[in-house]
Amino acid sequence: MAQIKPIEKNTEKRKAIMDACLDLFCEKCFQDTSTASISQKAGVATGTLFLYFENKEEMVNELYLECKDEYASYIEEGVWEHTTFKAQVKHIWDRNLEWKLKNSQKLKFMMQFSSSTAITKMTKEKAMNRVTLINEVVTKAVESSEVTTSSVELLSAMIWGYFHTAALFLLEHPHSKNLQKWSDESFNFFWKGIN
Repeated sequence: MAQIKPIEKNTEKRKAIMDACLDLFCEKCFQDTSTASISQKAGVATGTLFLYFENKEEMVNELYLECKDEYASYIEEGVWEHTTFKAQVKHIWDRNLEWKLKNSQKLKFMMQFSSSTAITKMTKEKAMNRVTLINEVVTKAVESSEVTTSSVELLSAMIWGYFHTAALFLLEHPHSKNLQKWSDESFNFFWKGIN
């Protein structure tokens, strides 16, 4: 009996399926997106979808994790080349904004599905475990006495919240001549607030 060859996860067909999911889940919603519409947009047979994913639920969860992982990898790159807490946080701020400006559809998807019941508890936990950079930076800053806090988790959550809110404002004006000025001003407001 011939042995069935496992499907390679990083193929062009899988990428086409994930791209189609991203477009359709943002354009419609999870419930209104059929596997037939995903396969049609991806340019693959409906049966081909099920070589890569068991069902639509697995697709949306995989897409959510992939977006989170891509975002986390982008903001992490180069952060430890900076030696001070302020420089590390500024690096994260800049990379956070850059990624969100370049990937507005992925950001929309992550925001839309962050509280969706389509995303499993396990997926949410994996995503949270993937985006821990601020916690690590704050922990090191506390250890080196660059910042004082009674709770690393609280300060980290406040930093993430501020960065996200400020980025959303800036993303509403992506072509403004003031974008860089507002970005720097936003960071300075934040920095004054924690010092």
